[in-house]
Amino acid sequence: MPKTSVSRRKFFGQVAAGSAGIAAASLAKPAAGAEAAAPFPLTMELYPLMEPGKDSDLAHVKIVTREGFRDSVRDKVRSFSPNVELKVCDGNEEFRREVADAQVIYGDFSQQDLVAAKSLRWIQYTAAGVEHILWPELVESPIVLTNMQKMYSPAISETVIGLLLTLTRGLNQYALDTRERRWKPLDHLREISGMTMGLVGLGGIGTDTAYRAHYGFHMKILAVDPKPLPRPAFVAELHSLDWLPQMLPQVDVLVSAAPHTKVSEGMLNESVFRALKPTAYFINVSRGKLVHTPALVRALQDGWITGAGLDVTDPEPLPSDHPLWTAGNVIITSHSSARSPGSGQRAEDLFCENVRRYVAGLPLLNVVDKKRGY
Repeated sequence: MPKTSVSRRKFFGQVAAGSAGIAAASLAKPAAGAEAAAPFPLTMELYPLMEPGKDSDLAHVKIVTREGFRDSVRDKVRSFSPNVELKVCDGNEEFRREVADAQVIYGDFSQQDLVAAKSLRWIQYTAAGVEHILWPELVESPIVLTNMQKMYSPAISETVIGLLLTLTRGLNQYALDTRERRWKPLDHLREISGMTMGLVGLGGIGTDTAYRAHYGFHMKILAVDPKPLPRPAFVAELHSLDWLPQMLPQVDVLVSAAPHTKVSEGMLNESVFRALKPTAYFINVSRGKLVHTPALVRALQDGWITGAGLDVTDPEPLPSDHPLWTAGNVIITSHSSARSPGSGQRAEDLFCENVRRYVAGLPLLNVVDKKRGY
């Protein structure tokens, strides 16, 4: 297949258009007719490398970061082109100095760093949520922002199932009994098989969770999402956010898997929790600010819902005297659901693939719509 030269101007014109579809096609290649194929592979399949230095019209690409990299990652990034410089900075002062003439930032940065980065063209952020960095200087700029959407979804979706099983099978209480050497069979334990799960958000986390819940536990999946999306085979119904009031009374477990935006902040409020069955569970693995915390506390205390599993909270971290700690049948993890060696590997793979695409003048994966916030 002949190689096509893509100009830098054409690259930035293409990168914002259709990149979500490119990401889906690139990261997941299910076999034809395989309905039960996992929506996102645990190991990303990368494209073959182009001949280093032959397919880039960029004279020099400087990437700055505070993140540590394994030697294999450094070597891979540098193999894409002799024009790539990967600068790992030891601290804020060195980062601020080096970012001034950098074209690429990998990882976290401050608003002051952004202002100082006069040559910046692309940011590869190391989280899926980008609400903390959407300053006007970035949103209104031509700088391309990519995130880690879908890279952490397998681990987070396992946490959703783990939190739900902990609540329904009384594992949180049994853990306390084990510590106290107490043998006390619990009543009112439930099965999750056959339950109905409602998902607020059907992005990477929502899709992976739906897949595991349906095929692993025969759960019926209902979902709402602000974007028009094709309905996966393992989702019974998928609607716009307007359908949320109709979905709530039907579900046995409500899962928050939506990004934090101006629209979503505080959307899971008293009316939402009152609309759920008193036997329902609430799981939040997205962002704490989507939830009106006083309403959740009251829902647990007054029995509007049966229990909650929270990997994220508002405020975060919770102060030791916060009422959510003692509100009822609740288990709280420390915003750690994404952590696993597999998550780190997928994040590295995405970064490497996007560097390869950048130096070759190709559209990037996981481009964020900065105005929408995800």
